[in-house]
Amino acid sequence: MTVESPLGAIATLVEAARQSLLLLLRNRLFWLLLLGEVVAAIVAFGIAGSDRHRLDGHDLFCLLAWWFECWVVLPWATMYLTVHAIHAEIEDRTFQYLFLRPVARAPLLLGKWLAAALAATLLVGFGVLVLHVGVAGHPEIWTDGVERESLVAFLGLAGLGSLAYAACGCWFAATFRRPLVWAAIYVVGQMISALLPVSSGVRALTVSDPLRRQLLSWVEPDAQLEQILWPTDRALRDDAVGSPVLALLLLALCLLALALFSYCRAEYDSRERE
Repeated sequence: MTVESPLGAIATLVEAARQSLLLLLRNRLFWLLLLGEVVAAIVAFGIAGSDRHRLDGHDLFCLLAWWFECWVVLPWATMYLTVHAIHAEIEDRTFQYLFLRPVARAPLLLGKWLAAALAATLLVGFGVLVLHVGVAGHPEIWTDGVERESLVAFLGLAGLGSLAYAACGCWFAATFRRPLVWAAIYVVGQMISALLPVSSGVRALTVSDPLRRQLLSWVEPDAQLEQILWPTDRALRDDAVGSPVLALLLLALCLLALALFSYCRAEYDSRERE
């Protein structure tokens, strides 16, 4: 009788990421969201060609990319994909097979986190790109010509936000019985915190606030665009203290540490799928 030798941590992480990514790319909701982003780009093209709007092409693209992609698609899709990659195997009891294999749990979870973050980055990055193409289809509304700096900025936000939201989803999926409910509470909570005059400490627990501050640094919007993107925020530049990227990375690391603690120590039951 031969005993299967355990995989190394790096090999486990890479294989878990590869398999999880393949599963996520076959997810039906992933492709429905891609289709929805194409529809949104067609709508953006129609808005850009309409005589009713008075926005510059740059401002229109930033408005659509922030409120649709970064505010809606990025948090909700990343949370869903992460929870699906981790919690689905707990619901259908395939985790029993995985946990009995000679692999460590920590790199297994980190591989799933990387896969979910990559899938979300591809999804949101594609949406940002097609939105830019839709608005750029009317170059006459761009005062200074069609520019790509804002496109690069939002692609960067897609990557940073996916890493942080996926870490948050990992913690919910590894810790709570109904992770999608907790994910929804978190996303709605950060939306409310953006509309209310809450303290900087509360905003530090959100992903959207560091993303907003990083966008300020990359795009450098004028007063009109700031009012369009964040109509209820007060003194946007006054609270921009520290590095937003560092804040996001620290938040992601803390959430991953909590997720690893739960995932490596918990004894999941083998209940039927609800």
